[in-house]
Parts: sequence; structure tokens; C-alpha cells
Amino acid sequence: MDLAPRDGESVSLLAFDRDHINQLFTALAEVDAIVGQPTPKIRMGGGGVGIEVPAERLVEVARTLRDSLGFEMLTCVTAVDFVDHIQCLYHFRSLASNWLLQARVRLSAEQPEIDSLVGLYPSANWLEREQYDMVGVIFKGHPDLRRILLDDDFQGYPMRRDFRATPVTLRDRATTQVDGERAISGEQQRDQERIVPKHVGQGNEERIHPGKPTFGSAAVYLETGQGLLPGDMQGEIETEHGYEVDKDDPAPTSRS
Repeated sequence: MDLAPRDGESVSLLAFDRDHINQLFTALAEVDAIVGQPTPKIRMGGGGVGIEVPAERLVEVARTLRDSLGFEMLTCVTAVDFVDHIQCLYHFRSLASNWLLQARVRLSAEQPEIDSLVGLYPSANWLEREQYDMVGVIFKGHPDLRRILLDDDFQGYPMRRDFRATPVTLRDRATTQVDGERAISGEQQRDQERIVPKHVGQGNEERIHPGKPTFGSAAVYLETGQGLLPGDMQGEIETEHGYEVDKDDPAPTSRS
């Protein structure tokens, strides 16, 4: 059978014919004999048929599909994480009979292991390596089971539901996660040094900036002459809250 119709030939719809699909259901009785009981079978869209296969019987079933039923191709191997279990899907194709079969195998989520089909279908080599790389399924007996898409030292399996792109870290709550008053007051800040403003030193005294009479004595201002008008601060003495005029000295000259 040709995969694509030749010129002048019509497309065959044999794969969708009900009687043709029923023939596949009848042929799958050989699989039931190997398993020892009737295997669940369903009719799928696109003319395919799905069956459920026990993991311990997969190799025997695959050998029967290839040798007795004419499924000469293994076209796809897929693993799906269902949280409580992992399901492996195998797609077999029979070109001679125009049949499509999907075999579903249930695996344990804690230790997903299954026998490899590389010995029966060489196409399973890279297909199984991809599922090992992305889902973490161990295919026992695979001749070269290693990552194929990701680096060898990659941690985790991206197609697993518990995979996290970045590690989970626990951090203290930031100050922006509290109300504004507590954040501004610095109540939530810990292990931080308190910043103390430094005063600019000038002469024998310290003050914040020249011309601001907050620090220093009147004598220093008079000596340097900075921040004062001529005649200011004469006869004034420093008190706790500023300067006041010494009554024994003449009154200071008023500002012009």
C-alpha cells in the first residue's frame, strides 16, 4: 500500500470502514490469548483502535502484533503524567492491512519502569529516549538510555506535573508586604545598620553646612564671618534654644 495516492487514484477510506475495523477487533483475539483475559478495547477517532496492555506483557504483545497481525511499524511512543500514575502510549501501524492501533500501558508514578521495545522495533530507540528525557520513564533493556533533548546534567523531567523550572525557596516577607506605616517606620527591618548623617567639619566646630547657625558658637561665626551680615551676632550669647542679647553689651546693630 502506498502512503500517498498516485496520480489519478482516489484516496482510500478503507481505514474508516466499520467492517474493516471490526476485522481488527477480531484479530486482536490473539492478544487476549497472550494476556490471559480479554483486554479492554475501544474504537478511536481517525479509524484507530485502542487497547490496554499490562506492563509485564508488553513485549509479548508487541511481538504478536509484529509477527502475526502485520503491525510492521512503531510510529510513536508517548508518556503522560496523570499524577497518580503514568501512562505510556504506543502507536502501531500496519501498512499492509491499513490498521492503526494504540496500546496503553499503566505505570507507577513513583517508579515508572517498563521493558524496552528496541529489540522488536528499532524506531523505539530514540522514541523511548525522548520519554525518558522528558517524563522519566525507565525503559529496561534499552541499549543507550540517556537524555536526547536536554543536557546530561539537567535536573528533573519537564513533562512531569511536579516539575518546577526554578527551585522553590523560602524568603522572609518583604517590607512592601506590610502596611505602609510599619514599612516606613522600619519596624520590619532587621540586621541593618542605622545610617547616621555626618556633619561637615569646619574650624573648631561642626555644622551641617556653612551659614546655618545650628551648631557652633557665636565666636566662631564672628571669627569666620560666614553666614552673618556685618554687625550681626555681636554681644549675643548662646542659649539652649538659640541666642539672646547680653544686657551688659551694647545692642547689636540692626540689619540693613
